[in-house]
Amino acid sequence: MTQTGLWSVRMDGGVFGRLRRRERLESLPPEGTVIDRKTGHAIVRGGVLVALSESEAEDLVDPAGAAERRYRAAVVAAGWPDRLKRITAEPGHDWQADGTYPTDDAGLAHVYCERIAGRHVWVRNVTYPEAVSLGITP
Repeated sequence: MTQTGLWSVRMDGGVFGRLRRRERLESLPPEGTVIDRKTGHAIVRGGVLVALSESEAEDLVDPAGAAERRYRAAVVAAGWPDRLKRITAEPGHDWQADGTYPTDDAGLAHVYCERIAGRHVWVRNVTYPEAVSLGITP
């Protein structure tokens, strides 16, 4: 048996799981197969291995979860909390209870304002299902 150093992969743990090695491959797999190798992930294209980033590999292995992973990455990058958090706003702020506000320049990540008491505002990230229902993301 030839040791290629290539492994088939699968997504373990749902949308935010991890790509895990499944089984060692004896030869180059069919066209379009995502594999894991010592130096990272790759896909077979034209009979050769083309390097992929972790996120590209995840999207090819689990295309149904791609939009949710992109949304979650934007939310994390925006730095707002997942749980309700009280912030202090500037005097004369324009926060409104039960409203959503974009938190990044691309307008993908949003924050939800639950309630207001004077300058105190309680906010949290908009979840992916909420973002879909609001039409923010597909």
